[in-house]
Amino acid sequence: MNHLIKLAATAVLLLSTAPGWAGTQEEKNVLPQPTPTQTPPWEITVQGPGWIASVRGHTGFHGVNPYVNVGFGQIVRHIDAISAAQAEIRKGRFSVLGSLLYLGAQGGSNGSGLVSRVGGGLQEFFGGASLTYRIIDSPRGSLDLLGGFRFTYIGTQAQLSPNVPAIDAASTNLVNQFSEAVTANLVARLHPEFATLASDIESSIQQNVTSRLNSLKASLPSIPGPPVAVGAVDQIRTELAQLLQAREQELAAAIRAKAGNEVSQLKAALSNQISTFVTGKLNRGYSFYDSWADPLIGLRGRINLTKTFYLTGETDVGGFGIGSDIAVQAYAAVGCNLTRNIFSELGYRFLYDDFRDEEVGYLYQLSTQGVQLTVGLKF
Repeated sequence: MNHLIKLAATAVLLLSTAPGWAGTQEEKNVLPQPTPTQTPPWEITVQGPGWIASVRGHTGFHGVNPYVNVGFGQIVRHIDAISAAQAEIRKGRFSVLGSLLYLGAQGGSNGSGLVSRVGGGLQEFFGGASLTYRIIDSPRGSLDLLGGFRFTYIGTQAQLSPNVPAIDAASTNLVNQFSEAVTANLVARLHPEFATLASDIESSIQQNVTSRLNSLKASLPSIPGPPVAVGAVDQIRTELAQLLQAREQELAAAIRAKAGNEVSQLKAALSNQISTFVTGKLNRGYSFYDSWADPLIGLRGRINLTKTFYLTGETDVGGFGIGSDIAVQAYAAVGCNLTRNIFSELGYRFLYDDFRDEEVGYLYQLSTQGVQLTVGLKF
C-alpha cells in the first residue's frame, strides 16, 4: 500500500512539472531578431537656372585692357546659343554636384578711320563639379561643406572690313612724307645745319596709319570680349617700317639723280604696295582661345521657413594662383516647394574671376552678376 501511494505521488509531481518544462524549452528555441537598419535612399535633383546677368570689368591683351560694362539687355540681343543646367546626386550625407553654362554671341559695329566695320563673336563655357558633405542635417535646415573645381573656356573672334578709299589716301600721304624725309636726310648730310629736317619714319606711320586703327583697340560695345585684333596694330606698324626702310636707298638714289619720272614711279609703286599690305591686314579675321581650371572650396546652406518656403545660399572661393589668381562665387535665393517634386527659386548670383595668362599677355578680370530664376525637379 505504501508503495502504491509513493508511485502515485511521483506521477502527479512529474505531470505537474511537464508543462512548465515544455514552455521553457520553447522559449529557449526562439532567438531575438535584429532590428533592420534603413539604407539612405538615392536623391537626384535637376535644375534649369535662368541667369539675367550683366558683365563688368577689364579684359584685353598686353596692357590694352578696356573697361567693359555690358548689360543683360545688350547681351541678349546678340545671343545665338545659350544652355545652362545643374544636377546633384545625393546618398546620405554625401553628394556630387555638377553645373554648366554655355553662351554664344555675335555682334558688330561700324569702324572708324581705316576700318569700315568690326564684327565679333564670343563663346564662353563654365563647368564645375564638387563633392559635398552634409555637416548639419535637421528638419530646420542643413549645411554642406563642398570642394571641387570650376573650368572656364573663352573663345573670341573679330572679323575686320577695310575702308579701301581711306587706306589708299593714307598710303599716298605716307609715301609723300617718306619721300620728303629721304630728301631731308640727303640735305642734312650735305648741310648739317638742316639736320633737324630729318624725319622719323615711325611718326609718319603713326600719323597716317596706326592712329587711325583705334577701333581695333576697343572691344565691341555689345559683347564682353577682349579686343582680339589689337595685335594687328603693332604688326602693321613694324612691317610698314621695315618696308619703307627697305626702299629708302633706292628712292634716295633716284632723288640724287634728279630722275623725276623714276621718283614718281617708285612712289606710286610703294604707295600701291603699302595699300595692298594694309588692306590685307584689315580684311581678315583674328581669333583667340584660352581655358583654365580652378580648385575651389565653399559652403552651401538652407533654412526651412515653412513646409513650402525656404532660404538657400552658396559661396565658394578658388583659383589660388593655380588657374585664376582668385575666383569668387556667391548665390542667395528664396525658394518655394511648388509640389513634392517641383520647386522654384528666385535669387541673385555673383561671379568674379581674375585670370592672367602671362605667356600671351591676356587679362580676364570680370564680374558677372544678376538675378537668377531657377526651376528644379527632385526624384
